[in-house]
Amino acid sequence: MSDSHNSPSETAGAAPNWREIHHGGSPEAEEAHFRELADAIVGVQRTNKQKSGSQVSRRTFHAKIVVGVDNAELAFRDDLPADLRAGDFTAGARLGTIVRLSNAGGIVRSDGSPDLRGAALKITLPGGREHDLLMTSYPVSHARDAAQFVEIARIGSGRKALVLPRMLAKFGPSETARVLGNLKKANRASVSLAQESYWSRGAVLWGDTGPVRFRLSPLGPSTPAAAPPPGAANRLQAEFAARLSTSPVRFALHVQKFVSERLTPIEDGAVEWKERDTPWLGVATLTIPVQDLLDPQGQAIRDHVDKLAFNPWHAPADFRPLGNLNRARRVVYAASAREWQT
Repeated sequence: MSDSHNSPSETAGAAPNWREIHHGGSPEAEEAHFRELADAIVGVQRTNKQKSGSQVSRRTFHAKIVVGVDNAELAFRDDLPADLRAGDFTAGARLGTIVRLSNAGGIVRSDGSPDLRGAALKITLPGGREHDLLMTSYPVSHARDAAQFVEIARIGSGRKALVLPRMLAKFGPSETARVLGNLKKANRASVSLAQESYWSRGAVLWGDTGPVRFRLSPLGPSTPAAAPPPGAANRLQAEFAARLSTSPVRFALHVQKFVSERLTPIEDGAVEWKERDTPWLGVATLTIPVQDLLDPQGQAIRDHVDKLAFNPWHAPADFRPLGNLNRARRVVYAASAREWQT
């Protein structure tokens, strides 16, 4: 794992004692480091393309779209507390939202395969601006920082028999056990993407509130809709479509506030912000309305959504992503998008 040197960034608002620490001691040194990581991720992307036998490049991660809709709505609480209002996220705001739900792997596989799941929202703000929120179905990252994330991805894209010895050589026994344990718990079968929770894992700025992490959690019936047998390649898509054909799918959006570097670190993406230290606070409801996901129009919308680039840096300045992993995503996601969009 890479070394970092203390280089506090400017803090904002009333949040207590938070700062960012840039790799190499400055934003400029860190930016150069991230460009090297972006080149490595594009290499993983090309390896995945070769392994899959595909004629086209896909996203390095979250290659398989399961659900894509362009008519969802993010509705903020009418009684949203003043300290949770920021920018266009105000009490009673109703914002049109594109939703992409996905399997997290870089190769398209059956929905029955153990995997992380992803939720990406592209929120339309007044004036046509966009605000993206990205989440996955496990509270923390397996990697502490971007360098570790890329190295694990590079090792994982190689021969399966060499993954463990290479991990041990790079990270040592204790850190290897932590990473592999995290991946084992996070990568699992899913019954319904409508019943998953999705976490930001990293922090973002939330206006004067300061750093927060956010989460989508399901609202509504807990029983799965009728779906094909578990072995069906697109069973999650079919289940979601069956559910959405008769009733809307809703999620609650919650945030957690930064408390301290010890309890709620900004830079280490592998540390969970515990609810006992910083409770989840409800801010909005995401509603995906009743529609047919499988008819020609529904499939055309899904294909359109799949061509969109989602990036946590598609956000107003007072919602900028925080921490090493998030700062790297600005450079790495852009490089990956150039690869699969060409």
